[in-house]
Amino acid sequence: MKKLFFTTLLVSSLAFSQVEKKLGDFDKVTSFDQIDVQLVKGNENKIIIKGDRANEVEVVNKNGELKIRMPLTKLLQGDNISVTLYYTHLEAVEANEGSRIASNDVFKAINFEIILKEGSEISLQLEVERLSARTANGSILELKGTAEYADVLVNSGAKYEAEDLITKQTVITANAGGEAEIYATDFVDAKVRAGGDILIYGKPKQINQKTIAGGSIEQAE
Repeated sequence: MKKLFFTTLLVSSLAFSQVEKKLGDFDKVTSFDQIDVQLVKGNENKIIIKGDRANEVEVVNKNGELKIRMPLTKLLQGDNISVTLYYTHLEAVEANEGSRIASNDVFKAINFEIILKEGSEISLQLEVERLSARTANGSILELKGTAEYADVLVNSGAKYEAEDLITKQTVITANAGGEAEIYATDFVDAKVRAGGDILIYGKPKQINQKTIAGGSIEQAE
């Protein structure tokens, strides 16, 4: 019985591992390979990686951009990897290859950049002056909070869910089935091409709109 218990415990330990590393300074985080990343504001830059392949995850910090990915021989094999990333300062996040980035923090910055590709997901709360957001390939971006100005591009079936992100001005383009819900109080410049859809909340004072080759731009009631 003791031997069986020990064998089970050994197998469980081998199937799950944890890696913790202290990191240098960075202001952008980029994730790959279906890895889940939880962002936590802290007093130091540190990463905790959990999962049966935690020891294989590559963490590369170059020119202020922190990349979290699997090695080339294990591409797209990070779906059972969870990362808690403690940061001191962030101005940009990027999710690729089905990875997911989320946080319970409120991100405060003058300029903040978000990029999503290849079916990835990001969910954040912001208090920023200027937001640049790019999402494509079926990715989903969910935002709450405030931004004075937002510049947004939604491509290839991606979704931009920002009806709870209150902006004064938003410039947005939705292409090729991209869908967006936005909130603006003063001004919106909206363009759709090839089946994009934009729904506008906030009853902005001025809306400039243009539709090419199908799609819709509507105001919420």
